[in-house]
Amino acid sequence: MLEKTNSSTVVPGVVLKTKFITASHKAFQEYVDYVDREEAKRELGAHEKLFSLYQDYMDNPDKTSSLFTQHSDRLTGEQKEELKKGFEEAQRNNSIMWQDVITFHNPWLEEQGLYDSRTHTVDEKKLIQITRQSMNKMLEREKLDGSAIWSAAIHHNTDNIHIHIATVEPAPTRSRGKRKPKTLDVMKSTVVNQIMDRGENQNRINHLIRKEMVDQKKQNSSFAWRNRELKPLFLMVYNHLPQDKRQWQYSYNTIKPLKPYIDTLSEKYIKKYHQKEYQQLIKNLDKEVKELKKAYGEGTRDKGRYENYKQTKIDDLYKRMGNAFLQEMKAYDRKQQDVKRLLDRKQSGNQTARYKQHVPVHFSLRKIEKAFKSEYESWKNQQHYERMQRETERDRNQQNDYERGY
Repeated sequence: MLEKTNSSTVVPGVVLKTKFITASHKAFQEYVDYVDREEAKRELGAHEKLFSLYQDYMDNPDKTSSLFTQHSDRLTGEQKEELKKGFEEAQRNNSIMWQDVITFHNPWLEEQGLYDSRTHTVDEKKLIQITRQSMNKMLEREKLDGSAIWSAAIHHNTDNIHIHIATVEPAPTRSRGKRKPKTLDVMKSTVVNQIMDRGENQNRINHLIRKEMVDQKKQNSSFAWRNRELKPLFLMVYNHLPQDKRQWQYSYNTIKPLKPYIDTLSEKYIKKYHQKEYQQLIKNLDKEVKELKKAYGEGTRDKGRYENYKQTKIDDLYKRMGNAFLQEMKAYDRKQQDVKRLLDRKQSGNQTARYKQHVPVHFSLRKIEKAFKSEYESWKNQQHYERMQRETERDRNQQNDYERGY
């Protein structure tokens, strides 16, 4: 058994229990014997003869749905016979039988709209589709998708609806029964994701990060007068960047010493321009973590699915925002290099020929100089205005103090 429920304060919405048995195991033969026997449904105590995971499995209509497979929602008698032959061949060839049980917490399943506690009915069609998606992932990851067959049934005779699945290889490609833990994680997460359909909220989270904050930054110059408080820090980072401009990316190790300052640039920008969007992001992240916690529970392994989700998304925001600043620094550097090359050319060569050859460069330079001059004048005007405001306020306070006799 690789996964089991624990004494968690939150009952998980989905639990996956799994094990495997060899071809010589009694449970393997009993599954083969009973998989297509109609009399097994009526035989008194028949289900008590089975001691394995499949004691309730054998097509009992009072307890389970009909057997289903990858290609059929409800096996006919002929299909059951074919399935039995496949399992018999697998047993003769010493195949492993993998036994999986997906168990649902009924209140959680009802919250997701797949179960009605008043009528005790479940959306079996949806659960069948979800099982197929999960099994496709498992078979693909374990490289069994070209060799394995499986059958399953939905059980509704206990407090928690659950799905039993049996998988074998008629012509075995492996003798090892243990599957990778990551495979089982993907099986379970596929079930959860298919049921919860968190796509809308997750898309909203990504849209807030990528479109409403980072893309807006790409259109907002750090040298505009309204961003004057960012300019000194921007230039400090720029002046300490490595010479190799290919390394001007947030994730490069050579950038690591500068990350706190780049993050400060991002933080100041977000606080000034995207406070509302950031608060909405945090709200959506908290909501997502809450829903994932309800789905997976608080088991040691399952916590990893959501415990760091919020911080990971915030880190993603700062990484993308940091790269936006670094891209702006690349553009700034190109302008500086253009100016430097232009000044170097002015000091050498024939002035007339040089002018004719580099008219576009001169024109570009004039545009750059004009833009910087405009920004500088705007900044000076703002500084002057703020200084006048402070002086006026100081004079007013002094006058008030004088009138009160201080």
